[in-house]
Amino acid sequence: MNVLVFELAKTENAGLDLISRDEIIVEDNVGEGVHVHWRNIRVEMSIDDFGTFTEELTTALRRLDDGNY
Repeated sequence: MNVLVFELAKTENAGLDLISRDEIIVEDNVGEGVHVHWRNIRVEMSIDDFGTFTEELTTALRRLDDGNY
């Protein structure tokens, strides 16, 4: 486990307990990559994969907003 962890983004916890919490945390784990925490899910990816992931999410959001799907 890497000791250098920088929190890049965090939403407020709207849930009532640890299992149903709605908080999203994005961390830069220096030397390892990026971790995205949501509820009881942790997604680990490289910085390159994180870039691709965010680009695809942005594209999907735009398509949803435009109704072009």
